[in-house]
Amino acid sequence: AVTRDGALLHSANPDQPLAVGSAFKLGVLKALRDEIDAGKRAWSDVAELTEADRSFPSGTLQTWPTGAPLTLHSLAALMISISDNTATDTLIRVLGRTTIEDALGIAPVLTTRDLFTLKAEPELRTRYLAGDLDAQRQVLAELASRPLPNLSKVNTPYDPAMEWNLSATTLCQLIQSVSDLDVMHINPGVANPADWQSVAFKGGSEIGVLNLTTLVTAKSGTRYCVAATWNSDTAVDQAKATASYANLLALLKRR
Repeated sequence: AVTRDGALLHSANPDQPLAVGSAFKLGVLKALRDEIDAGKRAWSDVAELTEADRSFPSGTLQTWPTGAPLTLHSLAALMISISDNTATDTLIRVLGRTTIEDALGIAPVLTTRDLFTLKAEPELRTRYLAGDLDAQRQVLAELASRPLPNLSKVNTPYDPAMEWNLSATTLCQLIQSVSDLDVMHINPGVANPADWQSVAFKGGSEIGVLNLTTLVTAKSGTRYCVAATWNSDTAVDQAKATASYANLLALLKRR
């Protein structure tokens, strides 16, 4: 989906939910922002890292000690700028899973640790995939007491029933709702910041999944969102996809 000032400019299946990997973290940020705007929390609030929050990379917090204090702003900055999975799972715990589900419009919402554990535990994965929503929530409750699995067991292709499935339309709506936050401007992704007044970016990937979502503001003040998702039975050619995406941003720069 390509939008200009919120209006759809170009699209191909923009309302089809597809697996988007870590781009779902835009919904975590929106949920956090909503609670801060409502006065329920503050960016300076501190959360302590728990053992149950610890996930696999991407990120760095997985190596930090249990009990490490982090502000909600620091967690959000790490979640968006380097896609820190442990920061993400900490925020999901603090905010509550159902709060994130409301922001994304999907349920149940997996933590990154949930996804890794389901990939590595065949019996739990089978129960999860066969269950209704209540049964899936029961499986996720059981995962909370499981240790992190062996990393070698989680490097498998994506399963659309164990992912974060969002449409390009939804991703543009999400990034528009948080694009003014400072944490959105640390990592510009594919866009060249010199070409734009501002750049907000979040992407996501796993084997068979790639998403790139960017909201750019032209020097004229026009705002464009470009959300592109690729799903495949095999690994996505990220270099080819990213080059095509960069070319599209370059076309918009010249409009």
